[in-house]
Amino acid sequence: MQSLKIAAYRAGLNALYWSGASRLFAPMARGSGAILMFHQVRPALRSAFQPNAHLEVTPDFLGKVVREIQAAGIDIVDLDEATRRLAEPRPARRFVVLTFDDGYRNNYTEAYPVLKALGVPFTIYVATGFVDRTDVPWWDAIVALIAETPRFRIRIGSREFDLPTETLREKRDACRLVASELCQVGEDEQRQAIDRAAREYGLDTRLMVDREMLDWDEVRTLASDPLVTIGAHTVGHYAIAKLDSARARREMAESRDRIEAMTGMRPRHFAYPYGSPSTAAEREFYLAADLGFTTAVTTRRGVVDADSRLTALPRISINGHFQSWRYVDTLLSGVPLSLERRLRSWLRRPPSALVPEASAST
Repeated sequence: MQSLKIAAYRAGLNALYWSGASRLFAPMARGSGAILMFHQVRPALRSAFQPNAHLEVTPDFLGKVVREIQAAGIDIVDLDEATRRLAEPRPARRFVVLTFDDGYRNNYTEAYPVLKALGVPFTIYVATGFVDRTDVPWWDAIVALIAETPRFRIRIGSREFDLPTETLREKRDACRLVASELCQVGEDEQRQAIDRAAREYGLDTRLMVDREMLDWDEVRTLASDPLVTIGAHTVGHYAIAKLDSARARREMAESRDRIEAMTGMRPRHFAYPYGSPSTAAEREFYLAADLGFTTAVTTRRGVVDADSRLTALPRISINGHFQSWRYVDTLLSGVPLSLERRLRSWLRRPPSALVPEASAST
């Protein structure tokens, strides 16, 4: 099913690109600029079992994206400059902001050399619990657990799951099911389930985080470069809409305070973990503003313009299944994103609104 969705979306982007529709309608849809979202940047893996492949791009593709953006006459700017441009009464040159979520070490070892050589600014949103080794990216832990066992057992909340994971298809199915179930329970139950499974199967999550995530020396090196902005991303990478207001505020504030204490620089920009409508909404947008963040980004898909709410900014995800410039170019046109908004709006209409009114004559 997932492969069919990818193929269908790829076909739609190809149709918009090769027909010229994305270029034709871009002036009406592309906005003032766009914020691109990346996660991991590393050479392509050989494993067939890669449930999180959508969160990874190669260093070569990252470099190509930057060069093509520059060749298109679009400025690559930092978030402070983007904020200034959005406040201008008259549109300036189009711009793109590059952002990286979570704080993976390969942002330093792979992405940073590419972007440094090209002289372009970028932002890394750091979940400080990963850097402090007190929290675990559960989505990576699940993949590591399922990859190494022919059968996987896990208790999530009050439910027990005993899943076959011998074949590639079984591993993929189990990973989708477990990830879905983990997103349905409370944040603390989610982490408890991961901790129990890791202990049962002997997965050293501390070693995994040491290997995969930035440490504070690397964060400080990045923060000292004028090209790099370090943003806050909570402490434990919780879906903060699921937390009570006091705890949500602490997650946001303490991540900023920790980064300032460790780097000497106080973050002005924030990214909501997961960033979807169900994990970041009005209360979270208010909290970001009340805490004094200049901007806060979501994962809601879209371009940005003068009307964009600075604590609810949309982004365009650069998906690892779509590593071709034509897909990025089409998304930057704003056309597929505009079509998606129209479709979602149509689907949300009440059933009565989808039925034509009866004729007055009988």
